[in-house]
Amino acid sequence: MKRARAMLISFGMLLAVGCGMKNYDFRIEQTLDRMKYEKRLDENLGAPVAKGKLEELGIYIRPPKNLTGPTQTFQFAALEPGRFDVENTFLEPEKQSLHVLARVDRPKAAAKKGAAPQPEPPPRGDFNAEVVDLVRTATGAEVDLGQFKQENKQVKEKKQANSFLAKTISTEAKELQVYLYGSKTSPYKVALIFEYPTAEKNAVVSKIGLCLENFMVGDPARQAFSGGDVDESAEGGEGGEAGPPI
Repeated sequence: MKRARAMLISFGMLLAVGCGMKNYDFRIEQTLDRMKYEKRLDENLGAPVAKGKLEELGIYIRPPKNLTGPTQTFQFAALEPGRFDVENTFLEPEKQSLHVLARVDRPKAAAKKGAAPQPEPPPRGDFNAEVVDLVRTATGAEVDLGQFKQENKQVKEKKQANSFLAKTISTEAKELQVYLYGSKTSPYKVALIFEYPTAEKNAVVSKIGLCLENFMVGDPARQAFSGGDVDESAEGGEGGEAGPPI
């Protein structure tokens, strides 16, 4: 009886050691995979766009490698002042560009005592419809919002996924990939318009995918800007977003 009990204890200890080794090996494998992924990001994407309107509003974007900006003026189309909160263009001449439009719903700031009343901003309609109309006008393509399909972009190890309405538009010599982020109830509404010559598609398509996987808004974006680990359990809508800054 004692011998049987000793054998059972020994067997249990071996199992525990084995499980511990498996967990250790799994964690090592995860760490190595993450390091490989981070290396791939650095090889294909630029640094996050900081010290500007995107960081101020909590919108984290790592543009495809070699894009510089934002330019002084929005390069995709003429815009009525005040219609969007973010109007950025990033360029690699003759190769690729990324146009970013965004609206962020924030509480209205109280007017300062004695200050002159601020002019009313231009009327704003549905964000997605306005972006699609802008794309249609700029390209001449017969495109409408009903042609957009939902696409989810997710890093394998992460719980959260970015959900976009997406559409690829081909013109005579160029191709555009348009991604619309944010629902009607979301405080964040963002359009990412990737533009490149058709001949450059193979060189840029994987970079676009990585950019979309690592797109963040709200608290996760602010954590990423500060260099901290992103809390993937954060609640607050699509992609773990939280409310915008006041």
